[in-house]
Amino acid sequence: MNFYIETYGCQMNVADSELVTSLLITAGHNVVNDIDQAELILFNTCSVRAHAEDRVLGRISNEKHRKKANPKIQIGVLGCMAQRMGKRLLDSKIGVDFVIGVDQYDRIPALLSAKDLQPHLLDFDSTQIYQDLMPVHQSKTCGFVTIMRGCNNYCSYCIVPHVRGRERSRPWQDVLNDVKKAGQDGLLDITLLGQNVNSYLDNEVDFPELLKRLETVDNIARMRFITSHPKDLSDSLIDVMASSKRICEHIHLPMQSGNNRILKEMNRKYTIEHYQSLIHKLRHAVPNVAITTDIIAGYPSETDTEFEDTISAMKDIGFDYAFCFKYSSREGTDAAMRTDQIPEAIRLKRLQKMIDLQREITLAKFRAQIGKEVEVYIESMSKKNKDQVSGKTRDFKIAVLKGSESEIGSLKKATVIGATAGTLICQ
Repeated sequence: MNFYIETYGCQMNVADSELVTSLLITAGHNVVNDIDQAELILFNTCSVRAHAEDRVLGRISNEKHRKKANPKIQIGVLGCMAQRMGKRLLDSKIGVDFVIGVDQYDRIPALLSAKDLQPHLLDFDSTQIYQDLMPVHQSKTCGFVTIMRGCNNYCSYCIVPHVRGRERSRPWQDVLNDVKKAGQDGLLDITLLGQNVNSYLDNEVDFPELLKRLETVDNIARMRFITSHPKDLSDSLIDVMASSKRICEHIHLPMQSGNNRILKEMNRKYTIEHYQSLIHKLRHAVPNVAITTDIIAGYPSETDTEFEDTISAMKDIGFDYAFCFKYSSREGTDAAMRTDQIPEAIRLKRLQKMIDLQREITLAKFRAQIGKEVEVYIESMSKKNKDQVSGKTRDFKIAVLKGSESEIGSLKKATVIGATAGTLICQ
């Protein structure tokens, strides 16, 4: 059977789609890149915000015409949205044939062969780490390697622990083998994935120790990791980042708010003072480190003054980039049950103020690199200029420079001659 996977959401979902691809290929099915050739269409979904779910629901509904033209076509929904909505997706009359939760992917082949006739497989499995299964990497340049699954933090606004279950770490040797395999496949840039990589633990091997053991893999050039929870970011991890030749000078460290009361209400388990101390340690140990973050505007009960604390923190810290979001109520979370929700208009106004400020900061950060030499990992041709290639620097900035398709997958030194708020222009 020909199958096609459409992936939404975070890097973890990309990695899970690669995992499912491996499972289905092993079972004798064929992956296709053209949806028109598919007999099985899979949507791997995200539930972090309502907008993400609405987008997928509309997308699935638009595919009903395929089933009318060919009733043999099957549509399956995977991932966080499947886990959260479950049977409601089957009852929604938008053409879904089955839903599979995040711990049940290994049952998809049996379902397709009619050995497992349950159209909704949603049970959590606290032991499921898909051991000994090598993913089929979709990218020819960058690889995602999952080091752990689930989350124990239960931030009050976040649906992830409710749809991905409890935290469990993969054996470090399996992670090492995955990284080696990615390198053998020619992927020079590897990102280690977990909801909170800082809490990785396999017997005596914690996250800093894991990074040290992965440092021995010679056929990769760069390592990154996402996401780091500030409450678990250790001095030993910062020391490993400072001494490593492969770990990139970049960390994604979600701040979420610059106000201590709101951070407590969010159940984040750190103060803004502690967060700022981590930034100081990182910049002292890794002087050229780029710091990106996530920030929420309009969390329930947030006052104008408390929001301004977040604006002040953004100015003081100077993030290289911030993913800014208005608070999105998620059914099942503690924050969704609160009666002091902020009106949509206020949330949108605060969000726009954050976006405008961060754009100014990011533009200044990018312009500060003009005249400097950077190392660019060429990942693709530029979408705007057929004579240019596009890639990323070690500090996770998009760069464009003159080049050809033959250079994709290579590392290239270049000088920054210009900058926008999203791109370094190099030669």
